[in-house]
Amino acid sequence: MSISERLDTMRGNIPGCSLVSFGDLTTGLALRTSAGYAHKQDYLEDILQQAALNFAVSDALSAEGGSAGPQGHSVIVATPDEVRIFIRSEKCVSDVICCVCDDAQSVGQVAASAHQLFHDMVGGA
Repeated sequence: MSISERLDTMRGNIPGCSLVSFGDLTTGLALRTSAGYAHKQDYLEDILQQAALNFAVSDALSAEGGSAGPQGHSVIVATPDEVRIFIRSEKCVSDVICCVCDDAQSVGQVAASAHQLFHDMVGGA
């Protein structure tokens, strides 16, 4: 199954999920996206920039606390219209799954699905 197919499946299995994107935090590029309708590239780039900024802040706070390297692998951002859930790969910290959901009830399911996708990518599945 391709990454695009996995993102489609992930979006379809998560209630209230309108977008799932696989991106690179370093470049700020959305590499693959599954959405209920077409989004402008600016919207996708804004979501990735928000993910990158939040992970950078989390890493900086962790470093100040005496931990070295990236620590947080998830960030949740609530906007007036949606909840954005960012899950970062533990193996390759520039890889991120960004989900846009109606509410935060699916955070656990998003995290489990994203971690499984990362695991499958590393394992070549």
